[in-house]
Amino acid sequence: MSGRTRERGQLEAEVMRILWDHDDAVGARAIQESFEDGHVPAYTTLLTVLDRLEKKGEVVRIATSPRKVRFRPTRSDGERAGAAMLSVLEGTGDREEALARFADHLTARDVEMLERALRPKHATGHKQAG
Repeated sequence: MSGRTRERGQLEAEVMRILWDHDDAVGARAIQESFEDGHVPAYTTLLTVLDRLEKKGEVVRIATSPRKVRFRPTRSDGERAGAAMLSVLEGTGDREEALARFADHLTARDVEMLERALRPKHATGHKQAG
């Protein structure tokens, strides 16, 4: 048994959630202290995860000195989710069906938020290519 207590990718997701919860760049020690689930990763493990996230373009490393390094996400959680949704939509052969199936799972509140998000685009005369 490997001793792994998290699913693959879960630690990266947890680190990203911690980074999104902070307004400014955060040091690895502060990220480590933010874990609340009782499964605090080793400092070196955390640095490895941050290095991988940097290579994937998910975080940026800000070094003010060799010993003072902070990290911040390159985009918000909403931007990441929106890009993922758009990527899936662009990869489908039937955009209309994909949107209809997605819409089937929206709550009334989701629909209201989506309508609000679409209003400015229609009010300014911008049209999406379809």
